[in-house]
Amino acid sequence: MTEKEVLERLFKKYGETVTVHGGKISAILRPLQYKSGASLNLPTEYYDNLHYLYTGPSGVKLCTGDEIYSAARNYVVKRADTSLLGGQELYAWAVLKVLAADADREVYLEADGKRAAVVDSYTVKCAQQSRTVAAWGEQEAVSTVPGRVSYELSLENVRPENGTDLCALSGFSLIAAGNGGKVTYSGCRWKNITAAGGAGNTPRRSMVLVAAARTQEKEGESDGQ
Repeated sequence: MTEKEVLERLFKKYGETVTVHGGKISAILRPLQYKSGASLNLPTEYYDNLHYLYTGPSGVKLCTGDEIYSAARNYVVKRADTSLLGGQELYAWAVLKVLAADADREVYLEADGKRAAVVDSYTVKCAQQSRTVAAWGEQEAVSTVPGRVSYELSLENVRPENGTDLCALSGFSLIAAGNGGKVTYSGCRWKNITAAGGAGNTPRRSMVLVAAARTQEKEGESDGQ
């Protein structure tokens, strides 16, 4: 019996039934702790009570943004890969986050109609150059006048896809998609990019962007607002 067959028997015996891609499989889900995920080179913010480590059969591939349903709770995939031994895929693993009903399912950068990078988390700062209007001789303002709105976004743990060079991006979009629809920040340009890494470590990249516009599209709508 091969190592792969032994693992698949263990999944069936000790795993729980989960729904992935519309089908049911047996997989092991457990809270992600440092000792269980250190070998996967994961960011430290994954080690909390909201993230879980998935281990399952190699025949079911997972991607960032996939949803997994179990009897206890629902999850969204934050990172996924397969473990290899001697060139053979032994099992699939993934970092899962507990999925709230109104949570973003996936956050990513899009350039030229293609996904350029996946984003773990983001913070948006909306600023408006408003001013007050006061009547002559009055101490208190009588109204306010709207001004130009700007958007600045801070992104954490940005992971390029398909060999994308983040420094070469311009005029791209940040998209945060959930069950209720999606929010798009378009016309983005980056202000700064920070990468932290080391020998044997995957670089952790963060970005600060400015966006020209924001549109919100609810599920079932064709036009943003």
